[in-house]
Amino acid sequence: MKLQDALKKVSSGISMHVPGHKNNTIGFLSDIKIDYDLTEVPGLDNLHEPEDVLKELNDTLGSPYNRYAQLVVNGSTTGMLASIHALNHQNNNFFYIDDAHKSLYNGLSLLDKTPLEFRLSHIKKGDVVVITSPTYYGDVLDVKDTITDVKQRGGYVIVDEAHGAHFSMTENFPSSLIDSDADVVIQSYHKMLPSLTGASVTFVKDKSIHDRMMHYINIIETSSPNYLVMASIESALHFYNSYNDEIFFEKRAELIEHLKQNNIVVETVDDPAKLVLSIEGFSPYDLEKSLRDVHIYSEMVSERGVLWCLPLWHDNDRYPFEQLLEALRNLTVKELDEITIDISELHGKRAVETITPYPPGVPLILAGEVIDINRLDEFVKKNVKIEGLRKNLEYYNIEV
Repeated sequence: MKLQDALKKVSSGISMHVPGHKNNTIGFLSDIKIDYDLTEVPGLDNLHEPEDVLKELNDTLGSPYNRYAQLVVNGSTTGMLASIHALNHQNNNFFYIDDAHKSLYNGLSLLDKTPLEFRLSHIKKGDVVVITSPTYYGDVLDVKDTITDVKQRGGYVIVDEAHGAHFSMTENFPSSLIDSDADVVIQSYHKMLPSLTGASVTFVKDKSIHDRMMHYINIIETSSPNYLVMASIESALHFYNSYNDEIFFEKRAELIEHLKQNNIVVETVDDPAKLVLSIEGFSPYDLEKSLRDVHIYSEMVSERGVLWCLPLWHDNDRYPFEQLLEALRNLTVKELDEITIDISELHGKRAVETITPYPPGVPLILAGEVIDINRLDEFVKKNVKIEGLRKNLEYYNIEV
């Protein structure tokens, strides 16, 4: 039972990472019973062609924005793959704004295409622009005018709003681009809202695009969608619609002050539910590992800092806030032992597999590009998970 032992260990810690239910301490997931793990029997509808209770839930999700909504149980990756296939044409190009998730690159690789860096002057009719906002670190892009400009040129816009499902929840959170002219907006409910991992929703303006997307969703998504995940989207929607942010901002302010008293530098970003932490004299990797030593699990770490996804605290939540403060009082930051792995023989070779530090899942070196190990060195030293690195080492018969 090694997996369950590992799950027990981590879930008993303090979550500053996704999913948004924070080890079932935020929201109302306890109301969803394991008995509800059912299949498409009469009375429960069919996610691939919803006509009853699932259609009603889709309509409830989409109607406030005058969009066609669709529940997705395989995460925002399914929405991205379906979107780019639905909007693909033989001669159109795909452009990206800000760091795009690997799902965009993977989806386009199936079409023998590679995303291009956005230039408005290069956009022609039928081209597609993919915008990632908010970013993994909670930065919000000012892109509403850009979306309008792309639409005026006859292009399409997909917004990867995976980390922004809680946006527009109250006036104190950033506005969601679901209210923009974007053709498709994809949200991961599970990242910041209290729902189960994989819970996502696609929002589409035009019915013809929605219908084409459904064709590809039905190809890509499992034919046995998990009803617990779908029920958790409904639960998260209720949470979203009834949320009062007063307690959240009170605890957020208290936490920030506590961090500063412990000599931790706090970078606030556009999304108030995210903080970026660092400490003078140590690397962010040192800080992240030291936080784990006191059983605080962060979302990710990079040279920018340690990323925390804050709980959406609310009345009668079960989050161990006092335990978090006590753990911070016991924090001693230590320098991390660096990993000595020699990957120098990869330098100058062409990548046979895309190399992606995860999280955040943004490709660093694409398949076919020349490998510059200077871009990898810090990740390797700090033992960051790097997808694709092992495949490249194996291909070139490099032992480490």
